[in-house]
Amino acid sequence: MEKITTSSTAEYFSKNLQQVGFSSQIKAVLTTLKEAVDNSLDACEEGGILPEVSVLIEKVGSGSNKNSDQIRIRVEDNGPGIDTEDVPKVYGEYLASSKFGRGRCSRGQQGIGISAVTTWAQLTSATGAKVITKTEKMRKAIRGIVEVDIKHNKGVFKDKETMVDWDRPHGTSVEFLIDGRIQLNGEAGLVNYLMGTALVNPHLTIHYKLPDLESQTIDRVSHTVPEIPQATTPHPHTMKLGEFIAHSHLFGRTSVSSWLKKGFSRVNDGTLKELVTAGLKKSILEKSVDSAGEEEFKQVFIALQNLKLMAPSTRSVLSIGEATLSKSIRRLGDVDFFSVVTRKPSICDFKPVQVEVAVARLKEKRTDQETLVQVLRFANRVPLQFDKAACAIVKSIQSV
Repeated sequence: MEKITTSSTAEYFSKNLQQVGFSSQIKAVLTTLKEAVDNSLDACEEGGILPEVSVLIEKVGSGSNKNSDQIRIRVEDNGPGIDTEDVPKVYGEYLASSKFGRGRCSRGQQGIGISAVTTWAQLTSATGAKVITKTEKMRKAIRGIVEVDIKHNKGVFKDKETMVDWDRPHGTSVEFLIDGRIQLNGEAGLVNYLMGTALVNPHLTIHYKLPDLESQTIDRVSHTVPEIPQATTPHPHTMKLGEFIAHSHLFGRTSVSSWLKKGFSRVNDGTLKELVTAGLKKSILEKSVDSAGEEEFKQVFIALQNLKLMAPSTRSVLSIGEATLSKSIRRLGDVDFFSVVTRKPSICDFKPVQVEVAVARLKEKRTDQETLVQVLRFANRVPLQFDKAACAIVKSIQSV
């Protein structure tokens, strides 16, 4: 029998980067830009700061792979900055995230994307993420290079030094050298991504310089930082048995009844009475979660699945709003007609969702627009630029 070996999360993704957006040279550039901009926007909003993001993308030579160019991508923001000890975790450690499992809307959650970018830079250009960052508490900014220790899934902060000549009171700059190909226009183009990002983030000011184009600035049309949605606890009907039992381990010696009320949404004293009425032994609810057995958890789980519970709360979703989206649409060009609708939040598969739709007609076709009719798709205020044919949004439009 062959020896069974294990691999780290970083090792797995380093061999399967196509699963996280690096399936082609063009996608590699767009994914790198997207992940860095997502991080900047999330950081600014978490810190209550109106985001101002600068993007530089340039071709600096030939890539190490056939038919590729070496591309420099730099994204700089005015966010709260990153504490020194967290820098290698942010850019060099997979599944290191402050956003995973919080039960509210955010662009990134798992802590995979930006670490995958660092890995791609290492594999194609033999260098990691060049980071400059400063928090308000720091006297000076720090800079260095973060690399992924692929064998152990750890970020390594190399050549770390403090610097005086950074003109920001707080913020972060990250730069990657990667193999890729630049596509400026079209649905999967960089211009479309940047325009789309500005469209659904009206509070964003973004400056960008792309190859063969003049420097551009898209100014914000809203001066209000989006209110961070409230986190919600999971709904019992969204879990599998194994997840249900694992969730109990987070609550120590509390009683099963207390765990159900504190650890889940839409479970209260009335729910517990219904469980007992339905045949669940009251003694199980009185037990401590750390002494309850697997069979008892299974009984509770099945009983909950059979109860008709109120749908989950929709307070975890984040909407742009009709008034703000209307202002943002006017940045697309000379608009002679538009209409905006923001639906009320609803529940789909026991998860809260909200749909916002805008239709606009421009007097003149944009220079980067390939067709007369263009469908811009977004999720969590992030442009969706690939797999259009399989998208439910597109199929819904085509069915009208």
